[in-house]
Amino acid sequence: MRISGADHANWRVRDLDASLRFYRDALGLEPFGLEEYERGERSLVSLRISEDFILHLTPDPGFDRPPTGGYDHLALVVEEAGMDEVVRHLESCDVRIERRFESILGARGRGPALYLRDPDGYRIELKFYQPPKE
Repeated sequence: MRISGADHANWRVRDLDASLRFYRDALGLEPFGLEEYERGERSLVSLRISEDFILHLTPDPGFDRPPTGGYDHLALVVEEAGMDEVVRHLESCDVRIERRFESILGARGRGPALYLRDPDGYRIELKFYQPPKE
């Protein structure tokens, strides 16, 4: 397994309109998925930062910013290994898989992902795009 870069960050926000005014209007980042969010088909709005990195804004009106801020998780792209192979490796290292997705949105499109926690409880997403090498 080789980590080849970051894929996206996911931040909880109290006020989506205020966040969009900042990221879209002030910083010039274009949102995508806003229409799906407004129709209730999507739980978040995404902003493209670069070809390989996006920021998800997850509205949470009751969100009271803890000391870690609005951090939800860091997504890392996995190369040179399939998801099942990585699961076996992580389990051999006594790392518990919190969630497994067969298809979830990332900077390069949809693909499989694993969620796990680091020793301090921070959530990490391992994102897979290439066909698995099992």
